[in-house]
Amino acid sequence: MSSRESVVNSYSMGIFKASNWKKEGAGLLVAAKALRQQWLSNREAVVKVITERSPRSSEVFTKDTALARSSMLLLGYSVEMFLKGGVVKLYSYGPEEVVKRLMRKLGHDYEGMAKRLRIELEPDQFKQLNGLSQSIVDDARYPATPSLDKDFFEQTNKITQYNHRQPNFERLVGLVERIRDFVQKIDSDSSNPTSSQHHWTDWGYVVARRGGHLPSTIVFRHEDQLKKSDLRRTIEAVVTLSAELDCYQIYQDRGIGKSRRCQPWSLHE
Repeated sequence: MSSRESVVNSYSMGIFKASNWKKEGAGLLVAAKALRQQWLSNREAVVKVITERSPRSSEVFTKDTALARSSMLLLGYSVEMFLKGGVVKLYSYGPEEVVKRLMRKLGHDYEGMAKRLRIELEPDQFKQLNGLSQSIVDDARYPATPSLDKDFFEQTNKITQYNHRQPNFERLVGLVERIRDFVQKIDSDSSNPTSSQHHWTDWGYVVARRGGHLPSTIVFRHEDQLKKSDLRRTIEAVVTLSAELDCYQIYQDRGIGKSRRCQPWSLHE
């Protein structure tokens, strides 16, 4: 990596600035709640049509489906923005090109991002995150996809129930707000200060961070597949680690061009 390569830092803009992701997430959360309120108001008209046998209006039923799906879709995008804001923080001082590729790879993998950030969630909450991810990928975005091993109408009804159940929506809002609050604390809590070191060499670079409500992380570039003892020696030659190497989650930046990847590095003796 050249020392002239752009890195993620406080001067970064666009997708490389965590606050931009958080701002987008906040706006989408507000929009999701607003659409849900419209849906609740429209539900009164739906009930009236059904119970009082009022003149049927196709618009009332169209809005019932559209507002429910759209509010769920926006909620899913909202949590994605917050999670990716956290990921940008996790990889501060890493190359922008690496972070951009990582964002694309993570896509809508909300559970993967939450675990990478070490957000403490219950098993049911990870299940809820996966539900939101599924909404973004398919259920609240496209018509239901027929499957040979599933009854299509049962599948469609299940999606409709998921989108329409208000208690489900409210639980998901609570989950999104919990993740939002976690991300807002990153590098902003004086009781949990951040320590970050970054150094470039003739063989690559090392970025090490600890604290700030994120897991201790090392990102490095070296074309060789180093053993644990060699990696420790190589890293400690350029940065001072505040804990044992085993305490860090480690990622190696390898390859060039389209084959460039930043992947978890396994500890090998």
